[in-house]
Amino acid sequence: MPFKFVHAADLHLDTPFRGVAAQGPLPGRFQESTFRALTRIVDLCLRERVAFLLLAGDLFDVKDRSVRARLALRSELARLHSAGIQSFIVHGNHDPLSGDTGTLGLPASVKVFGPDWEEAEVVREGRRLCRVQGVSYPDVEVRDDLSARFRRTGEGFSVGLLHANLGGAEGHANYAPCTSAGLGSRGLDYWALGHVHTRAEHLLPGGGVAVYPGNPQGRHANEAGERGCVLVEVEDGGMRRRFVPVDGVRWHKLELPLSGLGTLDGLLDTAVEAVESRCSAELDGHAVRLTLTGRGPLHRELARPGALAQVETDLRERLAQGHPPVLLESLRDSTRPELDLEAVRASGGFARTLLEEARFLVESPAELARLWEQEALGSLGQRLKRLGVDALEAPRPEWVVGAGRHGVESLHEEEAS
Repeated sequence: MPFKFVHAADLHLDTPFRGVAAQGPLPGRFQESTFRALTRIVDLCLRERVAFLLLAGDLFDVKDRSVRARLALRSELARLHSAGIQSFIVHGNHDPLSGDTGTLGLPASVKVFGPDWEEAEVVREGRRLCRVQGVSYPDVEVRDDLSARFRRTGEGFSVGLLHANLGGAEGHANYAPCTSAGLGSRGLDYWALGHVHTRAEHLLPGGGVAVYPGNPQGRHANEAGERGCVLVEVEDGGMRRRFVPVDGVRWHKLELPLSGLGTLDGLLDTAVEAVESRCSAELDGHAVRLTLTGRGPLHRELARPGALAQVETDLRERLAQGHPPVLLESLRDSTRPELDLEAVRASGGFARTLLEEARFLVESPAELARLWEQEALGSLGQRLKRLGVDALEAPRPEWVVGAGRHGVESLHEEEAS
């Protein structure tokens, strides 16, 4: 019998969205966005008439989940309960079982997996559609490979619901670490994973698949682009997977080249046009980190004290008045002066010496290491460590190249002023 289910994870309900200004049209939209994403997930379940919903951990943003977040979750799961749709939940490192006060119940159709491995069945018209296995975090830190507790127990489609770090994904705490080989050896058809906020699929040895849907609502600039959940259709032992966006506020990281822009008015107008062209009118709002790049005559203007901050303020006001409104998270300047480095080398002088010395150090690792180990730099490294600042144990060649270029550009700007 064919069936469908939805897999979502890392809702982080009621996340605080630090860094979003308290004034203007956007704060309320941000604060509501995680709740609206959950509503859209439930809407999808109802629209597609799925058999069940899987929530793979970190439903709440903190261990001491807010009453508002718990009430919102219960309300949405009650909508599924009324439609005869089951829900399966595991808890992760942000919302471990130890943080549940037990004062707010969930509908009878909701299965919350405990700290020990369990298996539940989805039955329709007297027939088993699917087996769902899961285990929750008892507390914040779980360092064991929880996937080792899972196993195929019989015929039919089998799902593993787990909050885990597959393959040591960077940027995420290595909780419940597991491997593709390990997951594949358990014999399950679909691993519904949470914890990693970037959407990914991993084909496993033996034919199964492990899926991260990503979080359904981006929370900062490093969670840019579409965010959502996965709709899975199972038929005749096979499956089709489709990502469905549910985010209401979308984050973007954009670059704007300075080439061809000769005035601040032109820069502002071009920036507004570039941002608005990337921001869908169908969403509740957007947030953008905009980086100015390239070389152009405006570089010197932007380098004046306070200039970039003034441009940022003006641009932020313009974007906030759009429909939908756009939050300018930050305006960053990575531009360079109009300077031909090859011409500098050909002209000779101190600037050429700087560039040649930088090139020599990059091409001579021993000399670069010797410079790094000199008393002044070594003493600086020790002082940084005493202050709690990570100090590099070895130099990076790209820093040397950048330092040489920066020195030449500074000389060029001094001569031109």
